[in-house]
Amino acid sequence: MKILLVEDDTVNMIVSRKCFERLGVEVVAAVDAYEALELFDRTSLLAAVVTDIQLPGMDGIEMMHRMRDKAKEKGISMPVFAVTAYALRDARKMLLENGFDDVFVKPVNYGEIVKVIEKSAERAL
Repeated sequence: MKILLVEDDTVNMIVSRKCFERLGVEVVAAVDAYEALELFDRTSLLAAVVTDIQLPGMDGIEMMHRMRDKAKEKGISMPVFAVTAYALRDARKMLLENGFDDVFVKPVNYGEIVKVIEKSAERAL
């Protein structure tokens, strides 16, 4: 399984990447939304996108909408999962209403994220 991980914080990126890789997930990494959109265009066979919400320049919500548009053009369905430090129920609800497939609150359980990605992949089959 290969994911696109979008995280602007260096420490969070290192930790997240290592945790995913220990679970057998191949990680393509981006530090901002612009790089993520480029990688999304160039990378094939992504199982999902896992993104922080607070990114420099363009937030994760706008990035997700642009990715959804690109996925539609390619004729693919791409689950996009939000990772946020905001545990408020209203924040989760807002992110889901904006189109994210699921929302995970930091500190995240990487095993849980992988299970959700696997279930999304099974539904797509």
